[in-house]
Amino acid sequence: MKKEKYSEKNKNRVDLVRFPFLSETILQQSFFIDYERNEKITTQLEKLTNLFIILEGKARIIQQEPNGKSLILQFLESGDFIGELTVVQAEESPKDVVAIGKVRCLAIPLAIVAKHLWKTAEFPQFIAQYIGKKLLLRMEHFSNAQTFELKYRLAALLLEVAVDDQYTENNTQIADYLGTSYRHLTHTFKYLRENGYITKKQVGYLINPEKLRQLIQLGNDS
Repeated sequence: MKKEKYSEKNKNRVDLVRFPFLSETILQQSFFIDYERNEKITTQLEKLTNLFIILEGKARIIQQEPNGKSLILQFLESGDFIGELTVVQAEESPKDVVAIGKVRCLAIPLAIVAKHLWKTAEFPQFIAQYIGKKLLLRMEHFSNAQTFELKYRLAALLLEVAVDDQYTENNTQIADYLGTSYRHLTHTFKYLRENGYITKKQVGYLINPEKLRQLIQLGNDS
């Protein structure tokens, strides 16, 4: 993890058009934090101290079950928040959020969120809309599990989580996330591999994004 204070030298890392609520006062008290692959951004074992905005990279949200099992709840990408449910007091402690590849976040201390961010004209509505859209995406995820064949859903997931066209996720967790058996998932990976959508590597798969998009379109049209 590498932490760097916001300054004039690095201010171009933040898209103020995308995040209009980030005033100079708020940014001057915020940090850029870079995470390496598989590094935890937040953990269930530690109290949340910052609201994070992912500026670059991808991450996964993990729920640690009492029986020791780890479940993927959602995948995050550039523009997503981490800790927003804690900020709106919908949950007391954060989930484990783990970097997929390199991730850069803007970290806004919660004290600054309370003192400045909530008082802006844009942030309350922005965060409410964001949480609402995430809920709709979650509903769509479960709906797709009932209406689309696994090969189409897996193709979409590969495009979503691959970093530099490399897929390296834990397939046991992915089977749970997609609502299927590990055996069915393995057979579907075999289908994709035999038809040139992916190539087996020593660790994970190299994906063919163009062919996967064509497959997804075929599923949408059928």
